[in-house]
Amino acid sequence: MTADTDDAQAHADEVADLLRPHLPAALEAAGSTTDPEPLAAALAGFCAALREANRAINLTGITDAEGMAYRHVLDSLVALPHLGPPGGAPLVDVGSGCGVPGIPLALADPSREVRLVESRERKCAAIAGLVDTLGLAPRVEAVHARAEAWLAEHDADALVTRAVGSVRAQLELFGPLRRRFRRLVMLKGPAADEELEDAGRALTRFRFPEPERHEATLPGDAGTRVVLVFAGS
Repeated sequence: MTADTDDAQAHADEVADLLRPHLPAALEAAGSTTDPEPLAAALAGFCAALREANRAINLTGITDAEGMAYRHVLDSLVALPHLGPPGGAPLVDVGSGCGVPGIPLALADPSREVRLVESRERKCAAIAGLVDTLGLAPRVEAVHARAEAWLAEHDADALVTRAVGSVRAQLELFGPLRRRFRRLVMLKGPAADEELEDAGRALTRFRFPEPERHEATLPGDAGTRVVLVFAGS
């Protein structure tokens, strides 16, 4: 094995070790029967593939094992309990960026079809490469498009968003397309409540009910994630 291969394996092993204590609770919260041990290995494999892809194109500023385990993987999985049972349409990761949260969610729930929608062509191509490396196609597909344009022609079971704009901006973007999706799940930071208050007019205009609000505390210094769940059509 080369030094680079040894380093990559050590990194993946560290990610898996960091994830193992937390995956059973994350899966239990979602009512999932997925086995946490192979899932830890699969998620660590994703982090290893992302870290390698990041050498060619800047997909993420987080490449250390703890950051990838907590801020990429576990941060993604806080959405899992709020997606509801899979429907007849795919889960859509809006503005997927580096494949997060869509790829971790796809690995945690193999019953879901997932679309990773990314408007930046080079990033979309890199995400497609990750999907191929992980053997997730055709269940998981990277789509080069703006999310609103894609939704104008396709249905989604749920939209999941992370770091793609304020609550108000998202409601204004997806409000006219409410009939196309069942729910909108926003992964937000500490400013979630302030953003939600600012979004009052958009809630009224597009007739969204008040969202469900959930909190999850991430390990280490990764902080608290607020999950807002809006009903769609």
